[in-house]
This record gives sequence, structure tokens and C-alpha cells, in this order.
Amino acid sequence: MGVAAIPKPPLVARRVLPFVWPVGAAALTGLATPVIVVGAFAALLDKRARLFRVSVLGVGVMWIDVRMLMECWRLSLKDPRQKSATWEDDHEAVFLAGLNRAMILARRWVGFEVRLDGRMHFGTDGAPLIAFARHAGPGDSLALAWLLGHTAGRMPKIVLAEALRWDPTVDALLTRMRSSFVPSRTGAGDDRTAGVRALARGLKHDDVLLLFPEGQNFSPDRRRRLIDRLREAGQELKARRAISLWNTLPPKTRGVIACLDERPDADVMIVAHAGFGQLSTPKEIWDAIPFTDRPFLVRTHTYAAADVPDEPAEIERWLDEHWTEIDQWVATHEGSGTS
Repeated sequence: MGVAAIPKPPLVARRVLPFVWPVGAAALTGLATPVIVVGAFAALLDKRARLFRVSVLGVGVMWIDVRMLMECWRLSLKDPRQKSATWEDDHEAVFLAGLNRAMILARRWVGFEVRLDGRMHFGTDGAPLIAFARHAGPGDSLALAWLLGHTAGRMPKIVLAEALRWDPTVDALLTRMRSSFVPSRTGAGDDRTAGVRALARGLKHDDVLLLFPEGQNFSPDRRRRLIDRLREAGQELKARRAISLWNTLPPKTRGVIACLDERPDADVMIVAHAGFGQLSTPKEIWDAIPFTDRPFLVRTHTYAAADVPDEPAEIERWLDEHWTEIDQWVATHEGSGTS
């Protein structure tokens, strides 16, 4: 079951989790301590020190998460009515600082490194940016949000699954940053584009809306299951389209069209990345650690608002063309680490 199928936590859980999580993190740290010790000794046999690296990274990222939650509490105490002119900016600073700490830890402990393939164009000054990105591999959402925030100098506004509200830090921090939580597929009657439209409508000149049109992380198994479902439903043309893509899933267009319909003034960035797309199971990820010879390679192309189509059928064709280009680029660069 994917994240998109998990329902959001009930209101009572959302109220309790922020207070339970720091205590739970302390308990988990206690449980992880002997694992870290065992991992340190195991490194004498496993020269890649995978258990040691993963356990230390896991504890470190967990406390980064807790620290960001504490920062949200501090900001709430400082401004209980949430009326400060810097309320959103203060939370954005917490988010970027947390992302940076997590990326530093990931690079130090498992060799996770983001590299650019070519020049990254940040869009028109004074105009918002919308980024449509490939979705594949562990940590790609965080890596791309970090890249857009620290390299492009744009504040990421993220479209993510509502199931992620089970993390109280994500729930509190990203909500205050006006991110969009898409209802789970089990939410009958929910308009899954309403939040996306609202997020696009509220973009500021230095924001970037990050959307993953595939709707879920790519994996070879998901690709095969999608093709089978389309064939069973008699949608042969869509099945053939999915078959033609080896490294991506066909992009869904409802969210894309909603974004472009709300913000025809926004430039559009198409984001491809390679290096981790074939790591879709825990065993594959484990076997690849550390990632010292496997950079997270990112290629972007940015299009001026005037060059982006505005009719739904044209948008769909335009996006399909770019996804074909992404698929071909990934085939050349996946796992190679070269540009």
C-alpha cells in the first residue's frame, strides 16, 4: 500500500502526536543506542559500515525532526495569535535550516550528494515558479526541496500526501507554510485538486510550487502493475504509453492543469533526476550504501510562462513530450554518475 492510500490521522491524533513524539524519539534513541554500538563493531567485518551509518543517520534525522517541532512551539509561544508579519517567513527559515541539517547528515553518513547536470535557470525575477519533477528513489522529495531552496533561492511550496500528517512536525510546519496536503485515495468525494489550486493561487514572487505529476514513486513493480491495470480496464492507448516509458510513470495532468490554470504568469521548471530511481526496495537501498559513487544527479529546464501552453489538451501533450525526454535522459544517466 502506497502513502497515497493511507488516510490522514484523526483530529485527536493530530492533537496528541506533537506531545508524544519527543518522548517517543527519546525512547527510540535509547533502543537505537545498542544498535549503533553493534554497528560500530560490525564495521570491522562490513567495511561499508552500513548498519552503523544507517542507525546514526536515522537517529540524527529523527532529532532534526524533533528540533523543528520545538521551533514551531517556540514560534507559537512568541506569537500565540499567529498575527506576526513574519509568521510564515519564520517557519520557512525553520524548514530550510532543517533541510540543510538533514542533507549535511545524509552526505556525511551515507554519501548522499546532489549534483547538477548543466546550468539551473531559476525563472524570471519577480515571478513565481512551478516545478514539475520526476518522483523516484529514496529521499528525492527532500533533496529537490533543498535544491530549490538553497540553490535556486526559491521557497518550496510542496504538494504532498495527507498521510504525512502522521509526522507532527510535517503537519505543523508545512501547514503553517501553506503547503497542500492531497487527500488519500480512500477519501471518497474529496477534490484532490482544490488544495493544489489554492496553493498555486497564493504563490509569492519568490516561491516555487513543487509537484510530482506521477503521483507516486517510480519502481519497476509499480510500472508493471500500472500497465496491467490499464490493460484490464481496456485502456490500451494509456497502457501503450506506460509501456513506452521505462524509467518513469506516465504523468497525471489534473494537478498540472490546475496549477497552470491558476497561475498563467508562472514560469515552469521540468526536473529530471537520476542515480536512485532503481533503488525501490529496502534491500536495494541497503546494498547501495554508502552512495559515494552514486550522486543524485539533477537536470532542469525552465520555460517562460509565455512558452507554456494554456489549453488542457495542449498541456497534456506538452507534459508527455517532456516526460519522454526525462525517461530517455534517465536511461542514459541512471546509476552512471556522469553528466
